[in-house]
Amino acid sequence: MKNRKKQPQKDIQKPTIRERVADSLDASKEVILDFARLEFIGNREVTVENYKSIVEYTEKQIIVETNPHRIKIQGAELEIKSIAREILYITGKISSVEFKLEV
Repeated sequence: MKNRKKQPQKDIQKPTIRERVADSLDASKEVILDFARLEFIGNREVTVENYKSIVEYTEKQIIVETNPHRIKIQGAELEIKSIAREILYITGKISSVEFKLEV
């Protein structure tokens, strides 16, 4: 038998207790975990539900604070068309979306 070296494990997050409860109850994770929900229509529209605040807003970049991530939407002609208590409706030419885990 050959000695096999253990490969370093990739940085994979294990499910939290709340995630396991949501799975077992077959419930909506964004509601139970207070996570954001993003819905895209191509690269022209995105709806962000359950956001906390708008950190930055320009026509090239919109940064939104959510739980547990800060979401950076980049593109051209970006515009927040509608703001409700927990829903943002953003239009424009979306080129990238980045999630940064806030600690």
